[in-house]
Amino acid sequence: MIFASDLDQTLIYSVRSKGEIELEEMVPVERYEERYISYMTKPAIQMLQELVSIMRFVPVTTRIPEQYNRIFAIREQFRPEYVIVSNGGTVLRNGEIDQEWHSFVREAVREHCAEHTEIASLFAEIASTHWVKSTDLCDELFYSIKVERDQLPHETLEELKPKLASLGWSYSLQGRKIYLVPEKVSKGAAIQYVKEKFASNFVYAAGDSLLDESLLLAADYAISPVHGELGRTYSAHPHIQFTQARGALASEELLDSILEHARRL
Repeated sequence: MIFASDLDQTLIYSVRSKGEIELEEMVPVERYEERYISYMTKPAIQMLQELVSIMRFVPVTTRIPEQYNRIFAIREQFRPEYVIVSNGGTVLRNGEIDQEWHSFVREAVREHCAEHTEIASLFAEIASTHWVKSTDLCDELFYSIKVERDQLPHETLEELKPKLASLGWSYSLQGRKIYLVPEKVSKGAAIQYVKEKFASNFVYAAGDSLLDESLLLAADYAISPVHGELGRTYSAHPHIQFTQARGALASEELLDSILEHARRL
């Protein structure tokens, strides 16, 4: 069995996203520029430890490798063999890039998706310094664009979506970031690859955003924190169940739900 989970706002939380729980009740898990910036609750850590004793844990994140490596607690305490980063564009095995998957994804993007420079030009036609704060090309694959959310030109962005789709790219708004991603780069495809490597027959998955939807749909058991983009998009879903709890407490609920289900298998 595999537990494949998104990290930010699913298992780990910033001070801003943690919700009502007090910071003193949480444990630091990520350090950046000599300060702690992400945390997990103590019960969530304990439940994750129990999970990894009965199944493979595969962290799945839109972060690029360097950003993932800042999460010291996941790396050092749980030591996952496989990690999916860059929204599925890169798979790490024991900390090293899996070259088989690396080559496969980039060839698929070259064959079926427009070049990232074309996407950058398309976005530049509507972008304004009034609402775009920064634009980063991540892992030479997709764009992460920091924005002022309350200043977004929503109608213009809606018009952008079909143009991107015709070029083999997708759009996702998460918090204060817009992601522009080639359709051949997905967490769902990456977990299928890892599942084959493990020769596993059952996948549990958790994630909060629309970029996690492919991961959840590829799983046998899927759960999502209700506070996320998926929870805002769907009032109900035939394959994905949603937590009742919000913020960091949702991580405890989803881990407990998976543990309870796994014990019955």
